[in-house]
Amino acid sequence: TRAEKKILTLEGGERIEFTDDVIVINPREPHVWTPDDPYLYYFTLETERDRIESYFALREVGAAELDGVNRLTLNGEPYVFNGLLDQGYYPDGIFLPATSEGYAYDIEFAKRCGFNMLRKHIKIEPQIFYHLCDRLGILVLQDMINNSDYSFIRDTALPTVGVQRLPDGWLHRDRDSREIFRRSMLEEAELLYNSPSVVYYTVFNEGWGQFSSDEMYGILKEYDPTRIIDSTSGWFRQSRSDVDSRHIYFKALKVKNPDSRPLAISEFGGYSYRCEGHLFSEENYGYKSFESREAFEDALVGLYENEVAPLASAGASVFVYTQVSDVEDETNGLLTYDRRVEKVDAERISAVMRKISG
Repeated sequence: TRAEKKILTLEGGERIEFTDDVIVINPREPHVWTPDDPYLYYFTLETERDRIESYFALREVGAAELDGVNRLTLNGEPYVFNGLLDQGYYPDGIFLPATSEGYAYDIEFAKRCGFNMLRKHIKIEPQIFYHLCDRLGILVLQDMINNSDYSFIRDTALPTVGVQRLPDGWLHRDRDSREIFRRSMLEEAELLYNSPSVVYYTVFNEGWGQFSSDEMYGILKEYDPTRIIDSTSGWFRQSRSDVDSRHIYFKALKVKNPDSRPLAISEFGGYSYRCEGHLFSEENYGYKSFESREAFEDALVGLYENEVAPLASAGASVFVYTQVSDVEDETNGLLTYDRRVEKVDAERISAVMRKISG
């Protein structure tokens, strides 16, 4: 049987004809992808019957020791992944914005504020979201989807008062539930494999559905060794994870005796300001409340200048502030739930973030 001829045409006009199933492209002057310069290599691929248009990017994440501290890297250089928790809920569609411009607005707002990353929290979006992250230039820390039960006492109350070590081999022992998680974890990794913006996976968050996290780390790392894996975001840390991942809300951002892995403050902040006329309900949730926009913004600036900046200077690699927008009765966003009010001055916040990210 005659092998089918394929023609790959790069954006600059270079044409490559081939018949194999795999082709290796070696750009003459590689142009790497970063949030500040989200360069994409566009191409077309044609056969006798079909034609597709797509893109790829060149970027690498890893870890390296600098001045005695292990740090995460982007394209071989130490990098601070500084961003916002993004739960991805919208008043006009709950799980989806009315149009893809809703995604673009949140991404561009985060970038205007000087952030370089979003942590997509226990939710997976349609591919258009990840395409916009690729094109507009923002890193994505992607959570896997929890499908098991939650215990307030075990998963929240005890860790909050300091019980953050717990063996997880005996947790969530339902065989079907475990198999569903394993399968969906790999399906998610396969779906997002070609998105350059996706650089980091969170397997379990705050103990929810957590089981055998060392085993899950090995399965996911074998499937995709090119990304950072946070096995246990928040607490219940076991032996295998690429980062030492902590959630810190009710106290100052100080970490005693971090281990040898890069330090990730994978949730913190959660400051609340209720913007009248833009509230979902009379309920209110946040970790510290402020009565005015000015007090809210000043507190946020102080948090970054006085607590985040010293940790970043000491070598911490990840900071995830809670959160992009209010979500129903959670009023701890930098945007209102309806996205009509920006609670902070983006220019002022961006100036502070430049001190963090360099």
